[in-house]
Amino acid sequence: MKRNRILKNERGDISYYTIFVIVAVNMILGFLLLYASVKINCMNIRNAAKMELNNVSARIYADTFHSQREANLDSYMDDIHLSTAYQNALRAGFISGLQERIELANDAYTVSNINLSFTKGTDKIEYVMTCDATFRVRMFGELFPPIVQHIRLTGTHNTKY
Repeated sequence: MKRNRILKNERGDISYYTIFVIVAVNMILGFLLLYASVKINCMNIRNAAKMELNNVSARIYADTFHSQREANLDSYMDDIHLSTAYQNALRAGFISGLQERIELANDAYTVSNINLSFTKGTDKIEYVMTCDATFRVRMFGELFPPIVQHIRLTGTHNTKY
């Protein structure tokens, strides 16, 4: 008799505590998924930027290789350090390559303030990429304040072999 009552569930009562627990668990899972999506998008942006920094390094390598072969490496180092046109060409190539790899603006995030700077070391060229990723958080029908992640990647290229 008791077994039939359990299977039929004739009681029909759910406590407020049970409803609260179900809603709380759903909200916690929603926040965890939101946090994970922000982290995953941030990693995707960083990975795309790393791949483009490899392309910048390859271009610098090709230019320094030709400069070393022609024995005017010091002239090239001065160009990369002083020539804004050359640095702007490297930046433009970096940004266009980044745009091909990922969307810089969509419903979830916007990548802005992309900067690529170069410094001349004694035997190497150092480059630093910085940008800001602004994530728009929409949850439970509400738009929360945006989350801004500052992304910074560095790299070096040895010029003396």
